[in-house]
Amino acid sequence: MEDEGIKSALELAMERVSALPQLTPQEVAEQKIRENAPVGTAIAVKYLSGTLSDAELPVKLSRYEEDRRLIICRALLARLCRELRFGNTPRNAQKALLGAAAVAPQNRMLCEEAARSFERILGEFEAAKEKRLGEFMALAGQKMKELGISGSAVRPNLNENDRWKEALAAMQQAYEPKLEALRAMLEHGLQRA
Repeated sequence: MEDEGIKSALELAMERVSALPQLTPQEVAEQKIRENAPVGTAIAVKYLSGTLSDAELPVKLSRYEEDRRLIICRALLARLCRELRFGNTPRNAQKALLGAAAVAPQNRMLCEEAARSFERILGEFEAAKEKRLGEFMALAGQKMKELGISGSAVRPNLNENDRWKEALAAMQQAYEPKLEALRAMLEHGLQRA
């Protein structure tokens, strides 16, 4: 008698589940991405922090079945591509690119070209920054002289100068499209493989 109650409760639950709307293939794919992409991002973060070596990345990815591995790998590569940004050194960007080349060895040349392009863009930015820095230092020095402040030990602190901060942000904003184009080209090239 009690079994019938349990059975009918199970049947009721099954009926409710069957009455739920079916997910479209696109919704199923989006759900898989939402579930698996954070794994790829987490692997990238571990790699970038030094917990994993570039040789361990392919091994780590091989633990997942094919459909999950593809999503995880794409998220991993996307996160590594985002390391090509201001505030990051060429050494850190190089590490990210070494990781990308370890995951997609057929694209090693693409990663090497991206490293050169990143260094070139950063070099152009640093040259423009140094030129503007010289201009700001001269203006700040002139203002200090007008105030009667002089001497070889006196140096203006541009880190506290709002105009300098604004000029620096504007220069970064001017160079950001170049970095964004580089990241997009790299990610697209890596994802094709």
